[in-house]
Amino acid sequence: MDIYHLRSFVVLAEQLHFGRAARILHVSQPALTKQIRRLEADVGGMLFERGKHSTRLSGLGNQILPSARAAIIGFDRVLEEGRQAASGIIGRIRIGIGFHTLELVPSLVMQFRQTSPRVQVFLQDMSTAESVAALAANEIDLGFVRLPAPKHLASCPVLEDSLALVLPADRPFAYGNSIADCRDEAFVMIAKDRSPGFHAHTFALCAKHGFHPRIIQEVREFPTAIAFVRAGMGVTVIPASLQLPHIVGVRIKRLKKPEATWSVGAAWRPADSNPALKAFLGLIRTRPKLSSPV
Repeated sequence: MDIYHLRSFVVLAEQLHFGRAARILHVSQPALTKQIRRLEADVGGMLFERGKHSTRLSGLGNQILPSARAAIIGFDRVLEEGRQAASGIIGRIRIGIGFHTLELVPSLVMQFRQTSPRVQVFLQDMSTAESVAALAANEIDLGFVRLPAPKHLASCPVLEDSLALVLPADRPFAYGNSIADCRDEAFVMIAKDRSPGFHAHTFALCAKHGFHPRIIQEVREFPTAIAFVRAGMGVTVIPASLQLPHIVGVRIKRLKKPEATWSVGAAWRPADSNPALKAFLGLIRTRPKLSSPV
């Protein structure tokens, strides 16, 4: 039994005339007769009572007709949903976002909803390391990560970010233009396992200026690190892209030297054929690359 035989049965059951049913199905009458006989062989009984001048459903035919109609409706629904998904009209996209893209991604999602309102968008906060792992496990379709991305992933840049110092507000205004100003300060740092790329970049920049940061507290989130600075524990380093309102008691200074900057990009599996992913990437590629505003 296949769906075409089942469809022929339903049409013939509605028409009760082989000639009319054959015309609706765009097949010859002998071909329709052959399909019905094959279906009858599969179910093990006669579906129609054929006379010289009429065709009627048999008891067996009457019994299976409702299920046959439901199967046809279900098949047509699956086919239509498949066509819509293949064209990007419906579907889903799972995106890993980090602090770098908290301004960019909502704007992209709003644009995407205008062109693809029936595609579901799932967002999850992730560090670069977490996004790379989630892409490998097929848990997300797209991740925003620190570049360069691993070689097994495709990527494109979306914005430039840089390190920014968070200092107690009582420091002189010119203080903190370079991270070297902080060589004698105590540091509050984001934990290495929370953001290994950011952690390594901060240490490399300090080493370039001839010192190793004296870390007295590690934290899991950047707002927590800022709170410790405000409390007088020391200084911290955050991404300039971290959008924060004015915070009394601290001053944020972006480090503008080239060695303090890096690129953030969208990364995805190159073999991923998800039409929703393709449409979302189209939006990303048409936007100019941004810089963090701090």
